[in-house]
Amino acid sequence: MIHSKRAYFSLALSPFASQLGSAIYILGLNWLIVQVTGNTKLLGWIEGLGGFAFLLGDFLVGSLVDQHNRKTVLIGTDVVSGLACLIGSFLLNSQHPQVWLLILITAILNLMLAINFPAAKAIAPEIIPAQFLQRFNAIANTLFNFANVFAPLIGGSLLAIKSIDFNEFLIINACSYLAAILLNGLIPYHYETKSNDQPNQSAFKSTLLGLQYIKEHPILMINMLAMGIFNFCYAGFMLAAPYVGHHFFGGQSNHYSLFLTIAALGGLLGGLWLTLQKRQITAKTIYREQLFYGLILMICGLFLSLPSWLLIALTFGIVQARFFGGITTFIQQETDLPYLGRIFGVTFLFFDGVQPLGDFIFGPFISTWHQWTYVILGSIISLSFLLLLHLNRRV
Repeated sequence: MIHSKRAYFSLALSPFASQLGSAIYILGLNWLIVQVTGNTKLLGWIEGLGGFAFLLGDFLVGSLVDQHNRKTVLIGTDVVSGLACLIGSFLLNSQHPQVWLLILITAILNLMLAINFPAAKAIAPEIIPAQFLQRFNAIANTLFNFANVFAPLIGGSLLAIKSIDFNEFLIINACSYLAAILLNGLIPYHYETKSNDQPNQSAFKSTLLGLQYIKEHPILMINMLAMGIFNFCYAGFMLAAPYVGHHFFGGQSNHYSLFLTIAALGGLLGGLWLTLQKRQITAKTIYREQLFYGLILMICGLFLSLPSWLLIALTFGIVQARFFGGITTFIQQETDLPYLGRIFGVTFLFFDGVQPLGDFIFGPFISTWHQWTYVILGSIISLSFLLLLHLNRRV
């Protein structure tokens, strides 16, 4: 077990570096498609089809992370992501964007993220003592959200420059992955090679073992359901934001950028709250916070205005930071170290599996539902987490 400032610094800042560019990429992609088409239908298809890559990554991640050098996995995924963005910047026509290329780039980035994120979470308990895990996860998530604060500011400024196009967004994203590669290289991690009597398992068998492990641990099952529900609604939330910004508040990119900035600031507040919280967070607490957020969505959706829209963003940022900071710690504490890769893989297989479903469902209908999208999302969140609270009491 390694406990050093170097370990904290490298492992916490690596996701920040890659997320900064990725958030700018998503911001540019969302605005580009909505501006070109006027609706979210094509965006829903691009992100939905690209989202299937998450499923492939989640299927592969268990065997990769539990049977190979986790530090090498982190660096390798950032290398592939950086190359995809760099090559894509030379091939893409921003005036008439090739849908197939946008789907391909999005799919590659999603595939690498699906492997990179669980690898980072699986390596953390090996170098961070258990008593510091909640604080470390909170700090890492806070820095992650700090990237989301900078991204809309940078992206909004770039969108305001008429001469810039989406190709530059891709180049910026490639540079962020280069920074992540350098930071991952600094992680003080010692990999112990497996003995010959421990043969490698196939991705299929590794996934089955992870499912069996979760089946034997009901708390892990409930946490997996919670993450799936959150991501299903998150897909609709992210698709609704550029549409509402474009059609309700003047069609200017600065309103959309402001919304994302406020959400990221909320993430910082939620992360700091969790970092400074001395008492261990519980599942009951974060489920109740999701219930509260569902009510905020319904009320603000009914009475949509710029202030209420920004309140949606702020509340979302706070509760999602505490949700992911808490639930990641729960999984780390409930899972034996040799199984962490498989458990995160199976959990994110379900988590990411519902994302394309959310994209396909919400994408075509947001232009019909308008602000009622938030009421629908709030109702789904409230009812679902009310049920999970009931299930959690029975475990």
